[in-house]
Amino acid sequence: MSARRAFGAALLFALAAAPAAAGQDGDYEPPRTPWGDPDFRGYYLPGASQPMETAANDSWQQAEGVNRGQGAAFSRFFEPDPDAPPRPGRVQRPMVVDPPDGRIPFQPWASERRGEVMARQDELEHLDPRVKCLPAALPRAHLPVGYNTYQILQVPGYVVILYEWNHHSRYIPLDGSSHPDPEIRLGMGDSRGRWEGDTLVVDVTNFTDNTWPVGHGAPPEGAPASALTSGHGTFHSGNLHVVERFTLVDDDTIRYRATIEDPEVFTQPWTIEFDALRRAPEGHMLFEYACHEGNGRNLSLMTGADLDDIRVNPIR
Repeated sequence: MSARRAFGAALLFALAAAPAAAGQDGDYEPPRTPWGDPDFRGYYLPGASQPMETAANDSWQQAEGVNRGQGAAFSRFFEPDPDAPPRPGRVQRPMVVDPPDGRIPFQPWASERRGEVMARQDELEHLDPRVKCLPAALPRAHLPVGYNTYQILQVPGYVVILYEWNHHSRYIPLDGSSHPDPEIRLGMGDSRGRWEGDTLVVDVTNFTDNTWPVGHGAPPEGAPASALTSGHGTFHSGNLHVVERFTLVDDDTIRYRATIEDPEVFTQPWTIEFDALRRAPEGHMLFEYACHEGNGRNLSLMTGADLDDIRVNPIR
């Protein structure tokens, strides 16, 4: 039996043996760390696949015979893996819970720009930042991606989250300290946390403006932005502000809620919610994710770009 198949078997056993979700009606009492905080420590797998948004245009139909699950930036790399561990069934409702229609509330100009970005994914300037190995930003780093798992560590006054996806890490102080000077910009932003009852609330600011806050899976080939349900092409400005809420709803599940605010791009703050983290089976580990900014071979394969020309005339 291959290592991946053994892992899959272990995961099936773990899921079958997991207790019923006692926290669905709000009466779940989480375990505690020795210093009294809710105990999130451990390894986690991504949650069930779920659409990000309700499509603005549900009349678009894909042509027969083209790739239905991969866009130009993905199709050469992420074919289905028969040895991948099993995942929960797809949830049909969108992650966007506010606005109630499930749609990301773009300003009109931003909606047009998103359409242009997605129509030009074969051009390096418009390519998905994650494909260029830039940071995932937030809440994107918590969306259900099959090649991302997590480790959460806690010490008094701090929570640390490690991500397999592009080897990100977050150090979240719980001491009430303020964000650094706005001139300091980070791909994953600056995180400051606090406890509200049993929920970890994290306020995140100081983002760079070259990431996408959402986008998971892969858009169908040829789909216009108005037909997407995946969140791809959702850009932001340097004023992005995210407030996250992590809540253990049973022994093995962390529910994730994030409110995204950027008055330069969206007409209002908007909120996503879903069960983002599933406890991994015993023995799980994070593997190296060997992706880095400037990975020229990847960019050439995905776009056909002339790397020699880019080196002489870099994109700004």
